Amino acid sequence: MDLEGKHVVYVADCGGIAYETCKVLVTKKIAKLAILHSVENPQAIAQLQALNPKTQIFFWKFDFTMTRMDMQRYFEDVMMQMDYIDILVNGSTLCKEQDVEATINVNLTAPINIISCAMSYMDKNKDAGRGGMIVNVSSVTGLDPSPVFCVYSAAKFGVIGFTRSLAHPIYYEKTGVAVMAICCGPTKTFVRHTMKAFLEYGQEYVDKLKGAPCQETAVCARNIVRAIEMGSNGQIWLDNGRLDIVKPQLYWKMSDELVEYMER
Repeated sequence: MDLEGKHVVYVADCGGIAYETCKVLVTKKIAKLAILHSVENPQAIAQLQALNPKTQIFFWKFDFTMTRMDMQRYFEDVMMQMDYIDILVNGSTLCKEQDVEATINVNLTAPINIISCAMSYMDKNKDAGRGGMIVNVSSVTGLDPSPVFCVYSAAKFGVIGFTRSLAHPIYYEKTGVAVMAICCGPTKTFVRHTMKAFLEYGQEYVDKLKGAPCQETAVCARNIVRAIEMGSNGQIWLDNGRLDIVKPQLYWKMSDELVEYMER
């Protein structure tokens, strides 16, 4: 996808990765960028604007605990400035194993609700829709289980399942909205946070992460944008310093069996 002239909505609660990704996006000459973030940072917005004064940048403070109904009203305000959405990036990330509800809500429930609201503005069959792309930022722990970040891993596995389900042709052929995911490897911003393992037996491994080799957030950001540029519906990308396609194994082709049954 050529990003020049596109309207992008970036929803995030992940600080460094979101900011670095937005830096790359504005250098691609996108027309509009809406940033929905849990924390206001006027200095960061000003720095983004300085990188490309021609890109219109908007900011809204976002509450991931909103109900879907409240979120729908929220998006009505966003769309008054954006007109339409070409690309929606779900970049929310929270790893607090001792706060199960918050970790599931930020990483899984909120992105599902966000897509539910945004899809009505992207669906080519709707008045404002032009099709487009939804990018769900997941994690390598959404591909392989994590023995220390059990709740976080479960939520990110859910993101992959939701992405693959929503990318099915029965939706894509009607909406024109491609859905893909990128699974980011550990970044230095992530491992510097104070984190606790789900059970105390895993804490020694969490503590060792602070010294583990991790990629810079800027590398992750460049790979996210590259995936958007090269990606297509249903793709799962792995970002672990370099960018690779993930080929999930199908054990039970439920969707094919279900569609065949319904078409009888």
